[in-house]
Order: sequence, then structure tokens, then C-alpha cells
Amino acid sequence: MALSLYLIGAPRSGKTTVFEALTNTPEGRHFSAKGAHHLGMVKVPDARLAALRDMYQPEKYTPAEVSFVDVALPPVPEGGHALSSLAALLGEADAFVLVVQAFGDMDGRGKPLDPAAQLESTALEIVFADLEKVETRLGRIEHEKKRGLKTNPAEEAALQKGKAALEAGTPLRRVGWNAEEEKTLRTFQFLSMKPALVIANTGEGDLKGETLGALRQAADRLGCETLAFCAALEAEMAQLEASAQAAFLKDYGLEEPARIRLIQAAYRLLNLISFFTVGEDEVRAWTIRRGTHAQAAAGKVHSDIERGFIRAETVASAELLKTKSWAACRDNATLRLEGKTYEVQDGDVIHFRFNA
Repeated sequence: MALSLYLIGAPRSGKTTVFEALTNTPEGRHFSAKGAHHLGMVKVPDARLAALRDMYQPEKYTPAEVSFVDVALPPVPEGGHALSSLAALLGEADAFVLVVQAFGDMDGRGKPLDPAAQLESTALEIVFADLEKVETRLGRIEHEKKRGLKTNPAEEAALQKGKAALEAGTPLRRVGWNAEEEKTLRTFQFLSMKPALVIANTGEGDLKGETLGALRQAADRLGCETLAFCAALEAEMAQLEASAQAAFLKDYGLEEPARIRLIQAAYRLLNLISFFTVGEDEVRAWTIRRGTHAQAAAGKVHSDIERGFIRAETVASAELLKTKSWAACRDNATLRLEGKTYEVQDGDVIHFRFNA
């Protein structure tokens, strides 16, 4: 399944323009409706995979994908919180992208612009949504105890620990949890447990975010990396053909499109890597977590391969591209036979041997 990144931001922060910058192509925008929200699918650019495609000329070429969801915030009742009613939807995210306005002098509410305060406000909305869920569950536990029903002391203790952190405004991902506590809390899909990145939507006068010291400090306190880019500029550039896009980047002193920087940051954040399967029928990228063993990686391709796993014929993509031949890699001993506990490395090309 595609990596899912959900965009959240204050009104008029430019969140939808960021979404357009990420999903625009020379052929037009690629998105669909997900209720009131917008969903866009993006191919993950990978020069290694493209070179393998050129080498094999396969019938099918399948890069990894990332889905971006532009979250439409509902009207907020007096005293309510914007994200509480979206907890089920947001629970599906692999990570959040918190969009912050970093251009102009006034924010969407007509107040003096303060990107750091805007980020902290958005982060608190996520915390409040979790706090409501924790308090509701603790209330039910207390009710069950009064009725003489059996409860789980470990669950209650973990929830109380989380409640104390949330009341202090601390996201749950910043709390030190042991393995048992993490297992206990996993089923709740708490939003502040999810990893997050910050996008500073800048103006053309600060494309690299050189004036965003206070925002970066606020993001650091939340455990988030900050990426700066001008969404309006990036949305325009994303519609250009490759040659025109390269000239556009050069004119503005940029090294690569924001889409690539964000995907790379998301892979770092979630500790993801890619391995490849190749052949005349298909050249394909598979996304896994760093540290995944070969047998589990085989399960990404097909559950039957994982069950019947024998060995993984493995070679680094750089070596295969250099020799241009699987047989040549075998001859020069760069092709290896790895067992089920081998940790797959980023850029590995693998052929799985298995019993059908």
C-alpha cells in the first residue's frame, strides 16, 4: 500500500496550494475525492529504479507511491476542536504534514502573522483530540470498575501516563513508552503518536526559509523536521515539462522540487527504504521499514513467497547497473544468497527463491 501523508493546517495557511504543488503534473492534477477531502497519488522518483527500467525494458514499470490527503476541516462549534470529529479519518495516516503560513504580514484570521504560534496551535488541536479520547476511555474504565467488571490495570496506567502528558500539551510521540505500553496504546490510533513533518509555506522572498528561526525551534520542540517552500511557486513549476522545470529551478536557485524533498523527508521520518524486483515482465520498487528481514520483505511481494521462503538472491542495484547482467554479478561474487534473517538494504535487487 502507498505511504499516506495527511496535510493539516490553519485556515488560509495555503494547505490546498501545497497539495496542488505535490500533485500537479504537466498532464494536469491527479486527485480524487475522499468525502470532503482530496486524495492525490504520486509516484516516488528513484533514479536507481529508472536506470533498471532502461536496462530491462520491462512490460510493466511500477515505482513506489505516496498518497497525499488534503484534509478539509469542518466548522468548529463553540468550545470545540477541529480535529476531534476527524479522528477516525486521521487515524489512517502514516504521518502528518503540518502546513504553516510563512508569507505575508497577517494570518487567515486577520491577526499579525506568527508561524511558530500557528504551528503550536495546530499541534495542540491534535493533542486535544487525543485527550478527549483518553478521558472517554478512562471514564469507561472507571464505570466498569464500579460495576465490578474486570479491567486491565496496564491499560489504565498507560492511559493515565498519556493523560498527564497531553494535559501538559506534550504529543504522545514525545513520551518515553516501553514496548508493552506501546502495544497497549496501538489500538487507539492516537493522532499525536504519529510522526509529523512541518511545511513552512513561504513567499518568494524567502524560498529557503532563512527567516524561520522561531518556527524551526517550535518544530524541534515537537520533534518535527521543517521544510520550507513556496507552494504557489512550486504548484506552477509542477505543471511544467522536465526541461522547463529544470530551467525554473535554476532561475530560482533551487536544487529539486518540493515534492521530492518532502517524500525524502517522509522516508527518513518513517525509517523507510526501497528494494527492487526486476525482470522482462516488470521492474518494481517495494517500500519497507529499515531493518526488515528478507522473509518479511518477501511477504510484501506475495504471502506465498513469505510462507515458502528458501533464499533471497541479492545484489546491490549499483553493482547490477554497473555489470548490466545478473549472471555477471554471480560470476564476480557480488550476487549473494541470503537467508530469512538477512536485513534488506536500501537499493537491494532481490530474486526470492521459494517453495510454491
